[in-house]
Amino acid sequence: MVQTRLNAQSRAELLDGYSAGVPVRELAERFGVHRGTVWALARRAGLAARNGSELPQHVRDDAVALYASGLSLLKVGRQLGIADETVRAAVLASGGTIRPRGRHTVVV
Repeated sequence: MVQTRLNAQSRAELLDGYSAGVPVRELAERFGVHRGTVWALARRAGLAARNGSELPQHVRDDAVALYASGLSLLKVGRQLGIADETVRAAVLASGGTIRPRGRHTVVV
């Protein structure tokens, strides 16, 4: 794997994006680094860790609705540009339950 070193300007841009709520996955792709690097840089800069509760309510509602429609956590996350674990947290926070892994048929 190629190691990417960010200069001061790129680090500042990445941290600005993180502070603005840009998804970590998007920042990692944009700057050519691993998601863990984004989190580490944010932590070192003293920025608060983000979690699903910081998502706008309409995004949480969309995540819950899409998951309830039968999409997997991963597919919902990809569609909304958030992590599957963030979708999971949103579903659980709304009082929903997580389906067992594997293929399921949706009953209509």
